[in-house]
Amino acid sequence: MKVITGSAILATASFLMGSTAMAATEISWWHAMTGANNEVVDQLAKEFNESQSDFKVMPVFKGTYPETLNAGIAAFRAKQPPAIMQVFDAGSGVMMGA
Repeated sequence: MKVITGSAILATASFLMGSTAMAATEISWWHAMTGANNEVVDQLAKEFNESQSDFKVMPVFKGTYPETLNAGIAAFRAKQPPAIMQVFDAGSGVMMGA
């Protein structure tokens, strides 16, 4: 009986230990940066992602500021917003009202 109980405990522990490895939480970051600024955004995300394993920031270029704003409003209304979204100063009021 002790052998069966011990084996069951070891099997359960092995299963639980094997299943605790979780994927990084993905954080989508919508932005309107182009050119050199886009390269900086990508580099910042890369450095952050390499510095730890709990989160993975995924920068996504969504177009111009107005295009990014419209995409954010549509995503919010569809209940699928990004975790982080860059909004230009004049767009802040629009987002609050959306």
